[in-house]
Amino acid sequence: MSTELPTSPHGFTLVESESLALARELAALEVRMKAWLMGRLRDEGFTTISEAQLVFLGELDCGVNHAAELARRLGISRQAIHKSVRDLSSLGLLETASHPELGNQRIIRFTLEGERLISRARAHFAMLDKTLQSSMGANGLADLNATLAKLLN
Repeated sequence: MSTELPTSPHGFTLVESESLALARELAALEVRMKAWLMGRLRDEGFTTISEAQLVFLGELDCGVNHAAELARRLGISRQAIHKSVRDLSSLGLLETASHPELGNQRIIRFTLEGERLISRARAHFAMLDKTLQSSMGANGLADLNATLAKLLN
């Protein structure tokens, strides 16, 4: 943060904040990590998926998913869920089927190719874990995750 401007042009005090700096660094890290992962996946032939679609897939359980539950968990409309599922189905990554017990409800699940994509993405994150652990120490990454999780509670 800049120390050259302790007040705004209108005279408001601009207090320095490590938390604000952390928020900026975390946002930049998220952008870099997504770009890094997309590059790795594109190198492996996953060229049709967008970053937003990959993030959506990352939120799905590997088993059965339901649109209403996903909408609640992600804080988006069921219509947005259905659009994403349609788009990802057209790419061959997701499929829908009738719920075995609830005929009026559809389940969402990965196709074989969708599972392969998620498997590769997780493998890349595991590789990144090792790199971070070598830099931060064996428990450093777990400690950082625990600290950040506490901030959300």
